[in-house]
Amino acid sequence: MHVQVFLGHAGNGKPSKLQEVHDQLIAAGITAPVIQAGAYGENGLIEILEVRAAAGQREVLVEDCTRLQILKVLEWRSLTEDDPKFNDLVIHLARQD
Repeated sequence: MHVQVFLGHAGNGKPSKLQEVHDQLIAAGITAPVIQAGAYGENGLIEILEVRAAAGQREVLVEDCTRLQILKVLEWRSLTEDDPKFNDLVIHLARQD
């Protein structure tokens, strides 16, 4: 599993990094809906990531993550690093401003 964390908004009139990643995935023919982190607590976010991974989604985009949500995802990554079903999972986390 690979986890990438970046700021949520560019703030300079340019698309956010998350939007750039989303656009690149669409151009490559990969469907990757954006999860709104505000709809979930820390544990709820982990649950939805597990559901998406189990459903076969290999690129997951998450917008407006809190610091605690990011830490929880990083902790989850360390707990699952030996699980082969997560080896090719890539999670892009956009931090709240």
